[in-house]
Amino acid sequence: MRKVYQKVTMFTVFVMLVMTILPNGKMTTVSAAGKTKQSVQLRIGRKKVTKKTYRMEKGTKKKLKVVTGKKKSVRFSSNKKKVVSVSKKGLLRAKKKGTAKITVVVKKKQSRKKVWMKVKVVSSGKDKKIDTTRKPDKTIRPTPTVPAETETPPRTAAPSESNKPVDGNDTPMVGSGKILIAYFTRSGNTDKLADMIQDRVGGTKIKIETVKDYPEDYNSVLAEASKEKNENARPQLKTRVNSMADYDTIFIGYPIWYGDTPMAIRSFLDSYNFAGKKVIPFCSSGSSPPETSYSSVRASASGAEILDGFWTRGANVGSAVDDINQWLDRIGVAPKKEETMANQIHITAGNTVFTATLADNSSAEALKGLLSQGPLTIDRVITLVWKRSAR
Repeated sequence: MRKVYQKVTMFTVFVMLVMTILPNGKMTTVSAAGKTKQSVQLRIGRKKVTKKTYRMEKGTKKKLKVVTGKKKSVRFSSNKKKVVSVSKKGLLRAKKKGTAKITVVVKKKQSRKKVWMKVKVVSSGKDKKIDTTRKPDKTIRPTPTVPAETETPPRTAAPSESNKPVDGNDTPMVGSGKILIAYFTRSGNTDKLADMIQDRVGGTKIKIETVKDYPEDYNSVLAEASKEKNENARPQLKTRVNSMADYDTIFIGYPIWYGDTPMAIRSFLDSYNFAGKKVIPFCSSGSSPPETSYSSVRASASGAEILDGFWTRGANVGSAVDDINQWLDRIGVAPKKEETMANQIHITAGNTVFTATLADNSSAEALKGLLSQGPLTIDRVITLVWKRSAR
């Protein structure tokens, strides 16, 4: 009995002690789980960019997302705002070439986490666009009021792609001739190939442009190209050829998008009658082979004779001139050495190119003597080129 009494007394003392420590008189459960570490990640789209360098083209925007648990506030900052700025909501704007560090501070109830990434801004496709205006090889000035530019024969004095047509419309027009070199480009690679072809065969060069500009961002262009292909779209063009009937041979140039021609090329080919003409594709790509695109050209240019096309990798475009010349010789469109046009001149007025034959007199000989030093440009409006001989 005494032992029972002692046990009851000890239990009573223990309960009173607990009630003293916990004045509310309630039992409390204490968790001993410890601290749980919660990570913070930065993402652009599906790509994780925490502590990494992300490339952006100048002029583009990207949304920076913070992936973490419950957060009280997020603060973004850039150490070089003139290179890359960031808004309160994490919108990155690439302003000029360079590298900037973006810091993100995430505050929670009882913690504060800081993470960072770097953004490298590179030149946009627009900055890299090749200047297609003719550069003079040499300059002659018979009089102070007659500026002159030269052009390597047999390239014709094709109208500048930036000029507006003489009829006041906003779409480029092409003058007459037997060879037309029409091309579509984004990075400038196809433009370079078109120059190489024109250097060898002459003809009129024209850039195929769409009414709606494609995005500057490469990934956005891919998305747009994929959408157009899936919808079998025909983008509206602002480029037109006034007299396609004047051309016997048409070169069609393009980059390969998703293993095929850009849909702008389909729009161009669907716009004219190519029956009885020679159509020659030329293209470049990162790795995609050209055969599918050749089939598309053949299907769109119904009735035309499709000659063997030319393809090279985009990285090799700059050194493709020898391959271009061998290809032109193989398909038989390169001019013959004995072909002469000693009395013909090209006259470019605005966006129209005329071919004229000089009379056999002393005035014509004097003009040829002047043009033998290079093309003449009169008041930057009319250009005369003596087409002496084809190479």
